[in-house]
Amino acid sequence: MNLKRQTAFTLAEVLITLLIIGIIASIVIPGLIADTKDAEFKTAWKKVFADFSQAGKLAAIEKGGNLAGELGTSTGTEGYFRDALLKYMSYAKLCAENTAVGPDGCWHAANSWYYLSGEAVPSDYTSYSRAILNNGSLVTFNLLSTTCAYTYTENDDSCGAVIIDINNFKGPNKVGKDIYGLQITRNGIAVPFGSQNDVYYNSPSSYSCDLAAYPSTSGWSCSTKNLNQ
Repeated sequence: MNLKRQTAFTLAEVLITLLIIGIIASIVIPGLIADTKDAEFKTAWKKVFADFSQAGKLAAIEKGGNLAGELGTSTGTEGYFRDALLKYMSYAKLCAENTAVGPDGCWHAANSWYYLSGEAVPSDYTSYSRAILNNGSLVTFNLLSTTCAYTYTENDDSCGAVIIDINNFKGPNKVGKDIYGLQITRNGIAVPFGSQNDVYYNSPSSYSCDLAAYPSTSGWSCSTKNLNQ
């Protein structure tokens, strides 16, 4: 008589296999989730940047192709700057300058949002006009020059800066992750922070997107890098 030997895994072998799978999953899955979230943030940033690019161009066309002298009566009147752009965008809420920030104020309180390095940002942008877009993005508007002659780039043609948190108050609330910046030039062109020859590009130790090379960086140049990825 021929006897066939039946083989099977022992309980100990099954448990060891499950333990190994669990360890590998605990290492790999968080990284995959982080990569997916970063990709989502980059996609959202590209969409918001495109919206501001269109709004800037339309605002300039309305003003005869030049925004100089058309955005406010003095530097600091951010409401004019904000409203000139939001006229061509969908928004859910407006928050005026010098009003409280936080969940009801369209932007983060001081020390509740962060540079790429992890350092808390001590500013709450209370002096800026703010808004919440229909997609949930938090936006601040800083009019820098009524004549659109502020030096962000070598052309000295910046009207003002726009800072955007594309993920609302949900986090990570960090520059280069879900917070980005752009400038609007006198002809309505939107230019991301970190573009070649602007103040962020020319000071990598302070603004680079390369955290490994510059551990103390704020990360503002990620605004350009993440548009191109």
